[in-house]
Amino acid sequence: MAAPPPAPPPTLKPEIGPDGLAQDSPVIAYTEKENYSKIREVEKELENLTFEMKLTAGPKKAALEHLRKKIEMSTEKIRLAKVKEEQAKKAWEAAAQVVKDEEDAKQKLCDDLNHLVQESAATQYTRLQELKKRLESLNPSRASVDVSGVNTIQHATTTSVPQLPMPQNSATPTGPLNNGTELASIGQQQRPAESEKKRRPSNTRGRGGVMILPKGRLSSGSGWTGAGFHVGSDT
Repeated sequence: MAAPPPAPPPTLKPEIGPDGLAQDSPVIAYTEKENYSKIREVEKELENLTFEMKLTAGPKKAALEHLRKKIEMSTEKIRLAKVKEEQAKKAWEAAAQVVKDEEDAKQKLCDDLNHLVQESAATQYTRLQELKKRLESLNPSRASVDVSGVNTIQHATTTSVPQLPMPQNSATPTGPLNNGTELASIGQQQRPAESEKKRRPSNTRGRGGVMILPKGRLSSGSGWTGAGFHVGSDT
C-alpha cells in the first residue's frame, strides 16, 4: 500500500475566507494595497494638474496670442523699413548721378572755355606776328627814319629861336663863353613870351563861353569874322 503525499507547509496553504473562497496571502494583499494607494495619489495629482491647466490655459493663450500679434507687427515694421531703405537708396543713387552729371557738364564747360581762350590767345598772337611782319616789310628802314625825324625836329627847334641883335661891344670877346651867355638870355626871353601866350586864351573867354577879343590887336587883314571862323585873305 502506497504512502500518502506529504502535507504542504502551512504558509502555502490558501486561506479560506468567510465566503468559502481562497484568499491571497497577506504579503500580496499588502503590496496590492500600496500600489492602489500610489495609483490614487497619481490620479489625484493628475486631476489637480488638469484643473490648473484649465485655469491658466485662457491667460496663457491670450498672452501667446498677444506675443504673436506683436511679432507680426514687428515683422511688418521691418518690411516697411526695408522698403523705405530701398527707396532712400535709389533716391541717393539718383542724386549722386545728378551731381556727377552736373560736375561732368561743368568740367566740360571749363575745358571748352580754356580751349577757346587758348585759341583766341593763339589767334591774337599769330595776328600780332603777321602785323609785325607786315609793318617790318612796309618800314624796312624804320630806325634810320626815326633818327632822321629826330634830327629834323631838333633842327626846326633851333631855327625857330629868334635871332636877337648882338650888342656892339668891341671890348667883349666872341668866344664859347659869350655864345653860352647869349643862348641863356634867349631862353629866358622866350620863356616869358611862351607863358604870356598860354595866359592869353584864359583871359579872352568871357561868361557863357563867348570869346572876348581885345580891340586893337587884330589887324584888318587877319580874316577874323567874329564868329569863331578864320577866313583867309583870298576868301
